[in-house]
Amino acid sequence: MTDKLKYLLDADTFIRAHRQHYRFKFCPAYWTAILNHHDSGHVASIMQVRKELLRGKDDLSAWTKNKVPVSFFKGTVDSKVIQVFATITKWVVSLSQLYSEAQSHFASSADGWLVAYAKVNGYSVCSYEVSSPESKNNIKLPDVCKQFAVPFVNPYDMLEKLDVRMVLSKRSTGA
Repeated sequence: MTDKLKYLLDADTFIRAHRQHYRFKFCPAYWTAILNHHDSGHVASIMQVRKELLRGKDDLSAWTKNKVPVSFFKGTVDSKVIQVFATITKWVVSLSQLYSEAQSHFASSADGWLVAYAKVNGYSVCSYEVSSPESKNNIKLPDVCKQFAVPFVNPYDMLEKLDVRMVLSKRSTGA
């Protein structure tokens, strides 16, 4: 693993993991790996994502509130980030195939901020989203990243590149 790998996680990286693939009780290694790689400077997110995660009243919001250091979530109040965000938003509004509701949703979501922060600070964006450039209902992170030359990766590839290994442990039989 190289020290230059830096990943900025989208909210769905947490939400889908929590609901499906890596539930806390089923796979605590995922959550430990995320925090350990944050400690080594490889994984982070932004405050807008934190706000999305805290909206829920579930184990994920409790984990975010009680286990994740505030340093995990980067602030986006930076003139360079704001300038890139404005450029991204302007581009999204120019996409004539998108419904106006999709453009409004994008402008109010964390996605544009995520891409702007990643571009300014040298991160790859990590999300389960899949490219859909012809979509009318929403714009997907891979498509925004491609437009603005920001590297994009799915969580499985990120975990592999970070050399994460989730290994089964032997359970005590109690004998």
